[in-house]
Amino acid sequence: MRLTITTALHKALDLVGTTIQKVTKITKPQFKFFVWLIKRWWMLPVRYNFLSLSRYGGYSDRAIRQQFSNPLPFMELFDGLYRPLQQKECIMAFDPTFIAKSGKQTPGLYPFWNGSDRRAQKGLEAGVLALIDVEDHMAYHIEATQTEIGAVDVDTPAAADGNKGTMEQYATMITSHKATLQPYSSVVVVDGYFMKKGFIDALTTEGFQVVTKGRRDASLKYLYHGKQSGIGHPRWYSGKVNLERIDKRRWKQCYQDEEITAYEVVVYSVSLKRKVKAVYVISAKEKGYELLISTDVTMAGDKVLQYYHLRFQIEFLIRDAKQYAGLEQCQARSTEKLYNHWNMALFSVSLARWLWWAKLPQDQKQDTPFSMRAVKAACLNQYMAETIFSILGLDMSSKKVKRLFNQCLNIGNIAA
Repeated sequence: MRLTITTALHKALDLVGTTIQKVTKITKPQFKFFVWLIKRWWMLPVRYNFLSLSRYGGYSDRAIRQQFSNPLPFMELFDGLYRPLQQKECIMAFDPTFIAKSGKQTPGLYPFWNGSDRRAQKGLEAGVLALIDVEDHMAYHIEATQTEIGAVDVDTPAAADGNKGTMEQYATMITSHKATLQPYSSVVVVDGYFMKKGFIDALTTEGFQVVTKGRRDASLKYLYHGKQSGIGHPRWYSGKVNLERIDKRRWKQCYQDEEITAYEVVVYSVSLKRKVKAVYVISAKEKGYELLISTDVTMAGDKVLQYYHLRFQIEFLIRDAKQYAGLEQCQARSTEKLYNHWNMALFSVSLARWLWWAKLPQDQKQDTPFSMRAVKAACLNQYMAETIFSILGLDMSSKKVKRLFNQCLNIGNIAA
């Protein structure tokens, strides 16, 4: 029997186990498997597939496949583990990511946009939803959902025939969990691809507010605030916005530092058919400008700027999941197994951030950057050290043996 000692890893697993039992109706075999899986996922040094997992003891290849055939309760786990974040300022970020996948039998294979190669490639796409702690600048995974194949734009006639459009799918990935998500935040931050009426209307109808990046050629109109003549239709607008040279008499400066200057104004968006808060960002070093849009016209311009910049935290979450948690390495071909693999990869990174970094005192966070590589190294070192010390039959009550054991945990540990 392998020797185990009380360490930060075991305390983390105990916390997760307690949370799982409280917030989900998971069966005892599923509970045992999930706790086992988290530890293996953190330390696995090879490709993430069922055969590799089975080689580190506990479950056979066949048993792991059977467990993965039932969707695990990741949404309930998120709500149970990260509930303290309801007391902090948070926003949500959504970003579809391309998942490379070979073979011809996997459901959902389709030419999706691959941002790394800047072209469409045949593979899979996962819509990743994350919660971002504004104070800590840290993203935590909520859920990843597969995009269906053959989707069309929600504004096209094909969508009305029952074929769910791309934008409608993306919106449903967020609005379907409205009751769980809105206690954390009602602000969803997305990139400029999502500045489409179908997507924004679907979210705002359900009580969400959207912050996104506007097109450089966006059609905007100034609102008319003067006296109405009282004859005929009231005047709503007072001219089109010239984004190449804005009228600074109408735009109010909302932020300035050494790198950028930002101006804000409430305008009417022709494409969205609604009033929006527009933030015009000018760089001190580069030519041109950026246009940010918020559907909440009462949101301060500096907040719009801050929230959009924080959107990039979801990119770091996806990057860590691809580099250190095998997000793109699933060899399964069923929808359920793909769902569990993707969410397990992102969930393991988020959980490591929450347990090893977010729990630090606020004054230590600035000097302690999070490194998923360091977490993987520590977990693998602990697994190997426990195995070797147990086989040798060493007495762990000895101070010298404990000191040697702790030295083994820090092998290869570097900062981010």
